[in-house]
Amino acid sequence: MNLLRRWWDRQNERDAFKKGMAAFSRHCADVVKHHVPDATSVRTRAIWYGDQTRSRVVWTDASGRKWQWPLYFAFNACLRKPAERDAIVLRSLQAVLNPPQPQDEDDAEEELWVPRTAEQVAQRLLALIAVVWRANASEEIAQQGIAWAREHGIDAFLSPQELRFVFNAQRPPQQDLVNFGWRAEAMLPMAWALGAIPTLPPSHRRADIWKIPLVQQARQSPADFIASASLRPDGEVSDEEHRLLDEHWHVRDAQLRRQPIPSGLDAGIVLERRYALSWMVGYGKNWDEVPTDT
Repeated sequence: MNLLRRWWDRQNERDAFKKGMAAFSRHCADVVKHHVPDATSVRTRAIWYGDQTRSRVVWTDASGRKWQWPLYFAFNACLRKPAERDAIVLRSLQAVLNPPQPQDEDDAEEELWVPRTAEQVAQRLLALIAVVWRANASEEIAQQGIAWAREHGIDAFLSPQELRFVFNAQRPPQQDLVNFGWRAEAMLPMAWALGAIPTLPPSHRRADIWKIPLVQQARQSPADFIASASLRPDGEVSDEEHRLLDEHWHVRDAQLRRQPIPSGLDAGIVLERRYALSWMVGYGKNWDEVPTDT
C-alpha cells in the first residue's frame, strides 16, 4: 500500500509540474507577443508529453529567423521566487534577444572583457560536473553522469568539445578521459567564486570536488542551484586570476628553462585553475577558446 501511495503521490507531483509548466509557457508566449512586435507563429514546444527540460517558446521574426526561448530554468527560478516572476521572465527573454556579440578580429586588441555572470558561472560548473563525471575510471559511474546530464538538460551548457566527449557513443580514448578528468581543478575556482569555500587550497594540492556541499547541491537540483547563484565581487575574482597568472608564469618559465617546477606548484593544477579564473573574468569568446598566455 505504501508503495502504491508513493507512486500515486509522485504521479500527482509530475502532473502538477506539467500543468504549471504549461501555464507558464502560455504566459511566456504572451510575453513574446507583447515585447517582440514582429514575432509570428508564436507557439510552445515539449510542454506536456515531451521532455520538460526542453520546454520552450518558438517564433519567427520579420526576416524569417527562427527563435527559441528555453523555459525550464526560468520556470524553476519562478517557483523559487514567485514574487519576482515578471522580472525573471523578462531577464530570461532579454538574454535570448540580446546575447553577447562577438568582437571583430580587427578590434581584438581593444576588446573590453566582460566578467561572466553568476548564472553563467553556475551553468559552467554544471557542465564541468557532467564532464568530470563522464571521465570517471568506472564506465558504470560514467554512464550515471551521462544520464544525469540528459535528465537535467545539461547539454545546453556544454561546449562543442565537451558535447563530443560526454555523449560519445563509445568510451572515449584514455587520454581524453585523463585530459577531461583534470577539469575537476577548473571546477574549484568556480565553486570558490560562488561562495562554496573561503579560499583556494595551495596549487599543489588536488581537489576532492565531490566533497564540497555546493557541488552536491548542484548535482541534486541544478535548476535551484542556478536560480540561487551569487558571485564574489568582480575585484576578488580578478585578484585571484592575477595570482594564478603569476603562478602560471613561474611554471611556464621553469618549463622553458627546463628547470624543476617551483615548490608548492603543480603545473596541471595551476593551468586548470588559471583557465577557469581567466574565463570568469571574461577572457575568451567561449569556454573552448580561453587564452592562457603568460
